[in-house]
Amino acid sequence: MRRTTLAAIAVSATLVALAGCSNESPGQASGTTTPAPTSKGTPATSNSGSTDSSATGEAPTINEPELDLSKFSGSECELLKSDQLSSFGISKAGTPDQGTTGAQCEYKADDRVRGLNFTLSTLEKINGLDGIYQKKDSYPVFRPGEVTGYPSVNFDGTNASQGDCSTAVGTAKGAGFMIQVNLHDRSSAEYTSPCNVSSQIAGLVVSNLKGGR
Repeated sequence: MRRTTLAAIAVSATLVALAGCSNESPGQASGTTTPAPTSKGTPATSNSGSTDSSATGEAPTINEPELDLSKFSGSECELLKSDQLSSFGISKAGTPDQGTTGAQCEYKADDRVRGLNFTLSTLEKINGLDGIYQKKDSYPVFRPGEVTGYPSVNFDGTNASQGDCSTAVGTAKGAGFMIQVNLHDRSSAEYTSPCNVSSQIAGLVVSNLKGGR
């Protein structure tokens, strides 16, 4: 009986190890050790008929026309218009930077006490949405969905009900972007549902990409 138990444990350990390696393929950025961003957010279930990525560790297939983020390489802060930013209480241009997932732009609210801060980041360093999916087990909240027809996921490092959420969107094979929001006003309705805000901003970015900005 003891030998049978030990053998079963050994087989289980082997299967776990194989499962951990099954999503890697030569030359694929998703197999690198570059971490997905530590952040917070909430996703919604997709009805697009895309392949279930939970079995493969890869993001759903993009069924809409691919969007070209490379047109904004080096000018990621231009992905959002000034009037769109002002609707969120932001009057100043974003600050460009480099993050763990790719180029990014940081936006600060005019009201530093009760306003909304957020970051727009590309996913070029982690093979687009696939890189987010490979880290899905790291997030207590991970809900796949869609943003205007494009596969997305809302995710969060806590419970996505304390002002923080991230929405990542796949725009093309191996490409995408992410919106990470931080709301400070605890009295606002959005504070407990921040993923609605990150998804809204992500929708604006997709709309701008479709229209060529």
